[in-house]
Amino acid sequence: MTRVQAVFFLDSTLLLGMCALESVSFTGLRLHEWLAITMVALILVHLLLAWTWIAASSRKLTAPKYGRTRVNYFLNACLFASAVTVMFSGLMISDVVLPRLGVASLAGNTRWLGLHNTASTIVLIFAGLHLAINWEWSVAAARKCFRLL
Repeated sequence: MTRVQAVFFLDSTLLLGMCALESVSFTGLRLHEWLAITMVALILVHLLLAWTWIAASSRKLTAPKYGRTRVNYFLNACLFASAVTVMFSGLMISDVVLPRLGVASLAGNTRWLGLHNTASTIVLIFAGLHLAINWEWSVAAARKCFRLL
């Protein structure tokens, strides 16, 4: 499997997982929480695979001719911050995972639940923008992947 294939299939899995996580009534709470834990690991792998881009883009932030890179970087930073908020708040209100691990949670706390739901909506917006700004790469990668299969 090539690097492009690995990234494309990882990103596709993240997209499908995010769609499933958006509907607790579809997955049920138990699967929702365990799927979210899995997504944390997949996001970390995604960041590791994108680290070269992150480092290169960080160096280009002040260069005037890299406006698109700055916008993409900003969107990705917002996506990351909102995703961390969703994951942390989700853990705080966990009804399944933390109790299963013997850790008390704040399940039922309306403030944490409100933060979790708001951040989830924000993640959805930034994920859509992330996909939109990287659409050309996604299409090219899909063509490459399905031609190689």
